[in-house]
Amino acid sequence: MADSSALRLNSGAKILAEALVGRGVDTIFCITGAGNLALVDACVSRGIRFIFSHHEQAAVMEAIGWAQVTGRVGVAMVTTGGGAANAVTGVLSSNLDSVPVLIVAGNESSYQIENMRGLRAFGVQGFDSVKVMQPICKLSLRVADAAGLAQIVHGALDVCVQNRPGPVFLEFPINLQRLEVAGAGGQDSAEFLKTFRTEAPGSGFAESSALEKLAGSLLGAKRPILYFGQGVRLAGAKTEAIGLAEKFGIPFVLSWSAIDLCGEDHPLNIGRAGIYGDRGVNIAIQKADFFLAIGTRLAIPQVGYDRDDFARKADRWVVDVDPTELSKFDGASWNLIQSDARKIIQIMLAWEKSSHQDEDAKIWRTLLSELEDAFPRSGQIGPPVGKGFIHSFDFVDTLSNVLDESAIVVTDVGAGLLTGHYGMRIKDGQRMFTSQGLGEMGFGLPGAIGAKIAAPNRVVVCLNTDGGIMFNLQELQVLKTHKLAIKLVIFNNNGYAMIRSSQDNLFEGRRSGSDSGAEIGFPDFKELARTFSLRHTVIDSTENLEKKLSSLVESEGPELIEVRMSPEQLYFPRLGTKKNDDGTLQSPPIEDLTPTIPENQLVYWLNRDENRSVKESLGQTHG
Repeated sequence: MADSSALRLNSGAKILAEALVGRGVDTIFCITGAGNLALVDACVSRGIRFIFSHHEQAAVMEAIGWAQVTGRVGVAMVTTGGGAANAVTGVLSSNLDSVPVLIVAGNESSYQIENMRGLRAFGVQGFDSVKVMQPICKLSLRVADAAGLAQIVHGALDVCVQNRPGPVFLEFPINLQRLEVAGAGGQDSAEFLKTFRTEAPGSGFAESSALEKLAGSLLGAKRPILYFGQGVRLAGAKTEAIGLAEKFGIPFVLSWSAIDLCGEDHPLNIGRAGIYGDRGVNIAIQKADFFLAIGTRLAIPQVGYDRDDFARKADRWVVDVDPTELSKFDGASWNLIQSDARKIIQIMLAWEKSSHQDEDAKIWRTLLSELEDAFPRSGQIGPPVGKGFIHSFDFVDTLSNVLDESAIVVTDVGAGLLTGHYGMRIKDGQRMFTSQGLGEMGFGLPGAIGAKIAAPNRVVVCLNTDGGIMFNLQELQVLKTHKLAIKLVIFNNNGYAMIRSSQDNLFEGRRSGSDSGAEIGFPDFKELARTFSLRHTVIDSTENLEKKLSSLVESEGPELIEVRMSPEQLYFPRLGTKKNDDGTLQSPPIEDLTPTIPENQLVYWLNRDENRSVKESLGQTHG
């Protein structure tokens, strides 16, 4: 007797819904439109929860926030035309930050798409969204046959998480959404993956000669530093990575994307590096004789504008799963290994320590401790601000005190990103993320909404700005509709402070479009809070700050916390840029941050004899 299930007729939309449910998809971020109505109806009928956003860009960002917290593939659904076009920014953010997101988009009918390729548009609203998305997705694919849809959906979800995770764009012509075919198809996506492999295998095994060289370099180092990135988390190697540092006593730095891999109080976690990093950490990297980066692409914000001057005294190693990222390094001066982070760390954990490492580690850590004492984080933030304002660092520093180990912090750009990632003292168990690679304004609020939907019982704080909040302001209605108790911090510095700073530095103080006033305006945040049912609180001094923040964080409802920053506050420390007489720009080495210190002091720390320094600090000089 024939299997009756094989004869059952299902529409393409129902097959999609069944495949998503079969893979555990329970939440979709969406805006409905004529091009996806059948998809939405089928998924709702199968019990999938929809969070309806107010902009497709934000819907994808909410899916990113959800994926960051759950560790699963986020799903967004958009309509044809403007819906797919609006999603591009979120898709690019997902790609640059290696966040797995599946975007399902409607489009005009197959007839329009296949027979009118020379036209600028398909039908009423359609366009070749697959082609537009191809450069910024791991896979961008148009459904051509509803009968094979189940395998395509399972394959697309697999591609999202394979090797370096990222976005997959699945376009669904409107006629195939309604077309009924026999059966729903199986879940085997192996053939699909063979056909649509989008990148070289990323779990490559390092050659033995490279491993031998790496072992010799590590075990012989006196001043080693490890640099862990988001790839460590994506590989599920968090515990092993910290264990590697502990086994060999090696100090480590965490990238901003991996800032929450462990608590800041870990004795080997030496702080923040980069163009907005700790001065002492940057000096330490320039003094290191061994430097190993695992799972981070070492972008300009991390290493400065001259990659070959970064860790200039070290034997430098980079381990990355993505061969394209590795290709930007000069193999003559950098040692490169293409490998999954977990695989290489497990190999290294099997190595035995050399006899001198404990003694060398003690000397090196003592020097690092002295650097931390010489350049405390709170001492690098620049001059105090005027009356009626609070420094963003003081706010973030106090916020660090009141948040518990389960808190989630999502930032936008500007003060939220720079002060947040510089000043937050992360505790074990906390999560902190933003859009790092793209750095677009507008990510903070939808990212926080996605995080809160994913973890309704955890405190979610969004560090935003008066400028950044304007780019996805409409998502406050999502917060209100779903009664999300997000703590929205808005650093109000009267416009776009980073732009003002650049204009002052590069254009003799001529400002345009960066100051609140006649040219550009911002809302009254008290009125805004009333509109969207948030309680409004103004913070403009450090008086009773910890008590106030404790009450706001612990409240059961949503909060809008307006932090009054001085419009003239700058973000320090930072790697400054100056304009030469010929109009070209010049940046100093990564250790020479602004506010600058006397050159002889910088030279002293760069050239200090480590052995003598430790003997002096331990009172072991010979007199």
